[in-house]
This record gives sequence, C-alpha cells and structure tokens, in this order.
Amino acid sequence: MPRLLPLILWLLSLDLHAQPALIPWPRSVEWLDGTFLLKNVSLHADPGLEEVATPLLDYLSAIGAKATATNELLHPVYLRRDPLLPKEGYVLDIAPTRAEVRVSEAAGVFNALATLRQLTTTAEGGSYWPCARIADHPAYAWRGTMLDVSRHFYPVDFLERYLDELARLKINIFHWHLTDDQGWRIEVKKYPRLTEEGAWRTEADGRRYGGFYTQEEVKRVVRYAAERGITVVPEVEFPGHCRAALASYPQLGCRKDTLPVPTTWGIFQDVYCIGQEATWTFMQDVLDELVPLFPSAYFHIGGDEVPKDRWHACPVCQRRMHAEGLADEHALQAWAVKRAQHMLKAKGKTLIGWDEILEGGVDSAAVIEVWRGDDQARKARANGNRMIRTIYFDASPASLTLERVEQFDPRVDGSDQLVLGAECPVWSEGRDPRNLGYSVFPRLFPYAERLWTGEAPRADIRERMRPHVARVESDGWLTATQDADLFAANIRYEPARNEWLVTTQRGRPDITVAFTGPDTSGVFTDSLRVREAGTWSLTPLWKGQPVQDALNIPIVRHLGVEATQTVIPLPDPKYGFDPAKGMSDGLLGSESFRDGQWQGWWGPDPVITLDLGKEQVITEMSIRCLQDVAVWILLPREVIYETSTDGKHWSTLERATHAVPMEPGPRIIHTFSARPATPTKVRYVRATLVNAGPMPASSLGAGNPSWVFADEFVVR
Repeated sequence: MPRLLPLILWLLSLDLHAQPALIPWPRSVEWLDGTFLLKNVSLHADPGLEEVATPLLDYLSAIGAKATATNELLHPVYLRRDPLLPKEGYVLDIAPTRAEVRVSEAAGVFNALATLRQLTTTAEGGSYWPCARIADHPAYAWRGTMLDVSRHFYPVDFLERYLDELARLKINIFHWHLTDDQGWRIEVKKYPRLTEEGAWRTEADGRRYGGFYTQEEVKRVVRYAAERGITVVPEVEFPGHCRAALASYPQLGCRKDTLPVPTTWGIFQDVYCIGQEATWTFMQDVLDELVPLFPSAYFHIGGDEVPKDRWHACPVCQRRMHAEGLADEHALQAWAVKRAQHMLKAKGKTLIGWDEILEGGVDSAAVIEVWRGDDQARKARANGNRMIRTIYFDASPASLTLERVEQFDPRVDGSDQLVLGAECPVWSEGRDPRNLGYSVFPRLFPYAERLWTGEAPRADIRERMRPHVARVESDGWLTATQDADLFAANIRYEPARNEWLVTTQRGRPDITVAFTGPDTSGVFTDSLRVREAGTWSLTPLWKGQPVQDALNIPIVRHLGVEATQTVIPLPDPKYGFDPAKGMSDGLLGSESFRDGQWQGWWGPDPVITLDLGKEQVITEMSIRCLQDVAVWILLPREVIYETSTDGKHWSTLERATHAVPMEPGPRIIHTFSARPATPTKVRYVRATLVNAGPMPASSLGAGNPSWVFADEFVVR
C-alpha cells in the first residue's frame, strides 16, 4: 500500500474534467471520471486484426507504455472488430482498468490512434488517457492535401515529417504532384534522361537546382504513408505542363526543338504532340513502370492549362484530328484524355484530372478535381463525374485567411452529391521545405475538422489549435501566427534625405532580417536606411535560419534620382510601391513583376518626364522593360526618347526598338537605350513607351490589350 499511495495522490490531483484539444472534434464524446494509466499496457487484438494492430503497438512502445514485465499490474487494451461501424469509423471505450478500441476495418485503427495520440496527457507522475466514450467516423472519404514537388523539390525525410502531421489530423490522401514544366521528379528506368536532364534546371544565378526520387525512394514514401493510413495518389502531367519532359526528349513535342527546363513559372506553349504514336508509346512505357509503385486505385494526369497553339500548327496533330473526326483542338484534348483513361483502366486505375478535362467532353467514370469554382463543379455533377473540391494553401495567409479556411465548404449548392471530399494543394512556386509550414499551419487544423465532421469547425477551434501549433513549432515547423505574408520589403527613395528607406512586413514578430550591402552587413527587424548604391540583399530568418531565398535590391545612382518625375497616365495601383517616383527612384526590378519596383500600364502608352532641376550634360538614357507573355506583358513596340531645355519644345533623340519575338517563352528583361551622338546639355528628358498592341494569336490572351511594365528611367 505505501508504494501505491503516491500514484493514488497523483491521480487525485489530475483535473479530470479538462477536455483534451481534439482536432478534428469527434462526432460523439462522453467524458467519464477517472484515467487509464499508460504504464504496463498490454494489447490484445481480435483474430485477423493482429497486423493492423502494429501501429497502435508501436505507439505504446514509443511512449514507454508497453508492458515489459508480467509481475506488475497490467493495463489491457483490446482491439475489437465491429462490422456494424461505419467505414473508417471507430469507438473508444476508456475506463480506469481497461480500454477498448472497436473498428470495422484497418482504416479505423489509424483514425482511433490519431485520437488516442491527442488524448495522451503527460503529467509529473506519468502519462494517461482520460476516461471517455468516443464514437466517430468521417463525413468525407477523400481528406487530402497536394504537394507540388516540381517547382521546388522536397527530400524524402521531409515528406515523411509531413506525412506524420497529416496522419495526426486524419488526412488520408497525399496527392503527389511529381512532374511539371520545371522538373520531372520520378525515376523512369526506360527513359533515364527524364531525371538526368529533366529533373534539373539552371537558375538565373547559375545554380543547378533540382532533384528526383528513385523508384526505391517512391516505394519508401508509399510504404511510410500506408503505415499511417494515408494513400499516395501520384500525378504525372499530361498532355501539358511537360517542358521538363520535352527538355529531356524533344521528339515528344510538336516542334521537336531543344528546350531548357524552365526557371520561371507560368504556362508554356510547348506540350506533348498527342497526334503521334511515339508520344503514346512513351506514356504507355511510363505508366508501365510507375503504376505498380502506387497501390492507390487512382492515378492523376493533370490535364490543366493546356495551350492548343502547337497542335493547331502541327500537321501530325491535324491529321489525327481528321482521322478521328475531331472538330477542334479542344476535342483533340478530350480524345487524348479518354485514351489515357483507357490505358489506366486496363491497369485497374481510375483517372483523375483537373477540371479542364471537362472541356470537349470526358467520360463520367473520371474523377474531376475542381479548382476553378462552383461552375466547374456543377458541370462535373451534370456530367455524372465524382469530384474533389480544392482550397489552395499556397495562397498567402494575407489573402486566404484563417477565417476563410474555417468557412470553406466543399459542397456544391449545399449538396454532397458526387463530392468525394477535398484537397488543400500547395503549389511550390513560392514555397519550399524551409517555409512550407507557413502555408500549412495553422490552416490545416480547421480544414481537417471540416472534412472529418462535414460541418463548420466548432467555435472553439482556435483555442484547441493552440497546443497543436506549439507542438508543430517545437518540431521545427514555421507557422503563420497571423493573417499576413511571410515576408515583404518596401523600398522608397527619400529625396529630402537623399537616401533609401527599407521597411519590412514580417509574418511573425520573431522573424529577423539579415542584410548585406556594399562593404557592410548586419541584422535588423523593421527598417533600414541605405545611402550607398549597389546590390543590397535581405534574407528573413527564423530561429537564425533563412526561411526563403534572399531578396536582392539593386540600387543605382543616376541623374534622374534627384529629378522631379511626371507620369501620364499613372501606373496601375496594383503594381509599384511609389507611383510618384517609382520610375526614377534608383531601384531596379527583379524578375517578378509583383516585386513593387515594376510599374504597369494596361493598354495606353505611358509617358515619363523627368525635370533634372537644371541643365545637365547627358550621355545616355535607358529604360528596362519586361516581357512575360503568359501573363499578358509585352515589351513596348518602341521607346521614344526626347529632350528639352525648357519643357515646352522637344527634340526626338532616338526611337529605340527591339527584335524580341512576341511569343510565349521565358520571362525577358530588355533595356531600351538611347545615346546622343555627342554629350548633350538639357534640363528635361522624356520617354514614351509605345504599347505593343493586342496580345498575339499565339498567346492565351489573344486579342486582349497587353501590359507594359517598366522599372527605371536611368539618365547618365
């Protein structure tokens, strides 16, 4: 008895009425008096459940609860089969002297374990489960997330950490986006160049970036997920988003030309030549190797954002259309999707595609992943297709706020008919292993509860999230503590001080910013004043480690920096930090037109005038402009440079043109320059950026007005 007294006092000291912060919240919970001590626990499984009992036994061993001696009081846990329970459902009956877990199938064991992990409470005297009766099952069978590993690569050990977090929240689908324009990430032994060349790209700074998964690594990830009740659904993009494959095997494209793996994002015109049989042989070979790696009943082919221009100009594709009696290129894509569907069906797989595969007609047996809203979901339902709804977690918390996630409803017009469930994709243009957590946490918590319960998260979801957020942060995950961008910097020239002021917006107060500049470096938080021209680099840090690549800010001093600027018309307010001075503030834009330094005009010809304050000798004028056809940005047709001594009478110095084709391709920064034959003394300079006109027929925005983007009117 004296040996039991400390244990009895400890048990009496527990707050037996405190509710664990369960996420997702179960359908039915009845809290009872007492606790089940997690010490010397023995596990007893019904016949046929011994193998699926392994995860529960492993967990008990990991927390030191598994019985190791038989001469002490045992605490039995019984794993029972109950065929009357709903699919994936479970029942927990936890009493002080015994605990019972009832399931109808293996998936129920994983879901029960997720709840038991969250019930586990550790106090000074040991760990325990509070006594309770919980009956639970999911509302949706498809509770998924998607990770794009093409734009940025995620190592296997990182994926395993991520799968651990998904399992804790009963997320049961991991959609693995394995191929895209910017990288082919999975080994295909018959086509080694897919990973020798297609898995790597040369970045603007010369770095070779990339990576891929061997087939053995794929098996490891699939097995690791299965051991946690998660199904891995692969995605291999077809017939578009395939530049990495075409870089490896140019003969698969319509033009057969050698193309690099892109280093920029967006939609690219080059797609598979689906009119030739060689492409179908390639796809059959790829599926022959990859399908056996994934036990999932589903295989995703993408099918989204497929430009049709290459097919329209391709004699082989046109002959295919004629032979198959296809009216247009949309019908050609529909034919290709159906052919891919038959290939997968022969292998026992159901095809999934993004909602563009509805265009031109699609078999009702295909599953549609809806990303473009309710109208596409209605089309899928009208065609009899089951569907997966989406909420894109790569969107910044500043726009996709926690409240908006809490309001997410996967239903279509209030009905669950044909809705399998949902996914929260993370596209990786702006995310990588250093900062994925910022996109996922804490938004994954209300999302998981919505899909599990079928209802809006309970009102106390944010309070229940607190210990979960603390735990994932302690495990090294960067989380979003507020609805804000992870990091942004605003740079303005201050004429009165003749210097530049850098201010930051940090998504977390504990993020600091490391900076380097000409002959200086250091760390700051909110603001930094800069006087020296040159390249300044800003790197946000969390716990002393970078959370994204450095933001490089090139600053140039020139005569225009201290000039008075006039711009007619003003640039679009969505672009540029400083419309009053942004074309002559000494700041050069990056490759991102959203960086705040680029000024944008849609349609008109902007005219930028600089008053230098007094007559000065000039030797050169230049303006950098951007072209990114995928987002409707074209280089000006020409830039007309003029000079004046009085601001009233103007002389044309030069009409600067270019020879860059207006066709989809890599983002281009082009400098339009003008140099007088001899140094010229003037006070006023003017540049007119002549818009290129409507978007060309070869672009997705054909016929629409184009944008002009410029970043600095440099005068020397």
